[in-house]
Amino acid sequence: MNFKQVREFFIFTRKERNGLLVLMFILLVIICLDIYLPFLLPDKVYDVTAWKEEAAKYYAKIPSGSKPEKLTFGGVFDPNSVGLTELKKIGIPDRIASNWVKYLQKGGRFSNREEVMKLYGMTDELYRKVEGNLLVPKKIGKLKPDFDQVKRIKKEQSGYGQKDSSWGSRYATKSRYTTKKEIQLLEINAADSAQLEALPGIGPVLASRIIKYRKLLGGFYGVAQLKEIYGMTEELWARSSPWLYADSSGMKKLEINFLTVAELGRHPYIGFRQAKKIAKRRDLIGKFKQKEELSAFFSADSLQRLSPYLSISGSGP
Repeated sequence: MNFKQVREFFIFTRKERNGLLVLMFILLVIICLDIYLPFLLPDKVYDVTAWKEEAAKYYAKIPSGSKPEKLTFGGVFDPNSVGLTELKKIGIPDRIASNWVKYLQKGGRFSNREEVMKLYGMTDELYRKVEGNLLVPKKIGKLKPDFDQVKRIKKEQSGYGQKDSSWGSRYATKSRYTTKKEIQLLEINAADSAQLEALPGIGPVLASRIIKYRKLLGGFYGVAQLKEIYGMTEELWARSSPWLYADSSGMKKLEINFLTVAELGRHPYIGFRQAKKIAKRRDLIGKFKQKEELSAFFSADSLQRLSPYLSISGSGP
């Protein structure tokens, strides 16, 4: 290649020269903006002095390298029978103590000590402090029904039978199950339709609804959840609940960081409206790291009811 051929590469028309000048001007403007824009639009400065002072006071109260202090009030207690007074004595915050008692009053039970962690507001640090005060709960299978209540129910059944023969005939076939020897204590998550129908007050339709609702929930963690089923009145629940208990160890958990809107929305405690909000927040900000972050979408009572079904996994960076 001679000099003339090389020189032809650098010969431009008038339009090409004008285009190059415009391009160079644009590049020059971009470079100037990149250099001087931070000086023209400085970052907003936030005053975090107050926050640093509060953080310093908090960490000053925690001795470095020390093990969590065991809280005691002179013994241990059964987590399924503890009261509000005992919980406050060992240093449980009022809000968590109230949630604990409400959970028991609604029929919830702990099958082991670790299940205390599922209480709304309970942290790992607080659990380590009270762990030494918790008795291993008795196995639920050893629980005995309230036979005094069963006797009252049997008496009521006989009374209803005299007033309304159709009502009495409906439950006449179940009379053999109302004695202490013959009726069996059922685990609500494992009972089939026939076993449920054998209980006082539960017919084929209600038994079918119980099984369907159990599938939607992913399992019951408390017998009181049966009250949420259409057709389960307080009277019917009082008749059947003495013969039921819930083993929550086999419950199906909701992987909140991975399930789709459709999968989350099918759960009775979430619904599609809230599922869309959860998925949108997850896409914008990232995965949930703890259950408490869902308080933006649920009330305290609703989140406490949903909490046993939640599983927060894959929340790391």
